[in-house]
Amino acid sequence: MSKTNHIKLLSSGILLALTSSLCCIVPVLALFGSIGSAASMFGWVEPIRPYLLGATAAVLAMAFYKAYQPRSTDQCGCEEKKTVMQSKTFLWVIALVSLALSAFPYYISYFQKPPAKQSTLGNTYNKQSVLHIRGLSCAACEGYINHALQSKKGVQSVVTSYGKGQSVVKFDSTLVSLAQLEEAVEKETGYKITNKSSHVN
Repeated sequence: MSKTNHIKLLSSGILLALTSSLCCIVPVLALFGSIGSAASMFGWVEPIRPYLLGATAAVLAMAFYKAYQPRSTDQCGCEEKKTVMQSKTFLWVIALVSLALSAFPYYISYFQKPPAKQSTLGNTYNKQSVLHIRGLSCAACEGYINHALQSKKGVQSVVTSYGKGQSVVKFDSTLVSLAQLEEAVEKETGYKITNKSSHVN
């Protein structure tokens, strides 16, 4: 296989692996940068993630097959020399990077900050609200929503579930309003709140 084709094959593997985990990687990057509402734009990846992972595996399998098949010889019987990028070592490095990118959703929790502890003194102003959020697709989304809500003064606790598509927020209504919490989710993360229910603890 020519050097150009080999590089294209390996590049495809990396690109597919990266794309398959964009829905989880971007929200984590948003916590450390100023990506903001762009994080919610990659929710479309989640439904096709199994196909992207399958394509990644197929591309890498082809690259390994090409790398380990018998080498061609030239007219003098000498084996064709390979560059560093055509070497088996480089292929294994690319395979491991692709695996790390593909498995990102399974170790995402190590990149998320633990929730900040805030006062939960009981009073009549403490409220609990259930925010139903559209577009959550993995644990990275949960961490991103939690971070946006916990940064608001008066928020006592946040529990977000991407499986249920909701975030349960306990807060002091004298310090922060439900409207401000909704705004924090929609403006800071880009995810949309579909409906809500609120009650006094």
